[in-house]
Amino acid sequence: MVTSTSPGRVESGGVVYVVGRTPVRVVQAQEPFWRELSQGVRGEDVAALQELLIAGEYLDAEADGDFGQATEDAVKAWQEEQGLPESGLVGLGELVAVPDLPVTVTVGEAISVGAQVSGGEDAVLAPTGERDFVLVVTAEQARLIPAEATVEISFEDQQWTGVIAGSQVDESGSTVFELTAPDGGPVCGEECGVLPGDEQVTVRSEVVVVPRVEGWSVPAAAVRTRADGSAFVRTQDGQVEVVVAGSGQGIAVVEGEGLEEGLRVLVAGDPEQVPSDGADQTGGG
Repeated sequence: MVTSTSPGRVESGGVVYVVGRTPVRVVQAQEPFWRELSQGVRGEDVAALQELLIAGEYLDAEADGDFGQATEDAVKAWQEEQGLPESGLVGLGELVAVPDLPVTVTVGEAISVGAQVSGGEDAVLAPTGERDFVLVVTAEQARLIPAEATVEISFEDQQWTGVIAGSQVDESGSTVFELTAPDGGPVCGEECGVLPGDEQVTVRSEVVVVPRVEGWSVPAAAVRTRADGSAFVRTQDGQVEVVVAGSGQGIAVVEGEGLEEGLRVLVAGDPEQVPSDGADQTGGG
């Protein structure tokens, strides 16, 4: 009977559920664990077990795939630390293979506290292969999204940026934008393992139509332009060369040496050259 479950992000050897007093652990392996592992057994599944034991400093040897006396002793030491009978063998069902770790896993519907398990159930679900990201919007919303727009995507404490790689209209009339990372790879890059193992996962997204700019904000009327196209702001101490990174709603975002918080700039067109409220750092424009 299942006595506890603990889905979520796991490292190698992490417990995902417990049957009776026996923990079921996740191990990085390309092939499933399909048999009992004991002395005399050889194969890739033994090598995966040995890697786990080596990482936990129970086994001081190479992962050669040969379950010998040293591996049995290591298993017994591992079992002793868990408070389990020191049998020296690992029973079928005690280890679950996933291709990459760490990863976020979920347990199958049949694995719940109080449930009886007999083998063959979908026990642990983890993402495999490349994760595809899509943005689904209405036809009206799609007309407002230019091809050069970016999509800011967040999941828990992870932040990713996606770009539009293509689009199609589904059977309901909605537009499905295909997203990739700016370099053409998966949006989640090397952090795809943090996503749950569900077939589909909904994540928070925000379409950025106007690129974000950062710098110092000053009144747009304080920025002056010369005939050669260069720009500057005038202060009580003289001119400060600037580069305009963006502007909007009467505010210009500028960059330049000599700018600092609290610097008072003069607004063009003021006959008395009265200083403005000063330059402030901002993240918008």
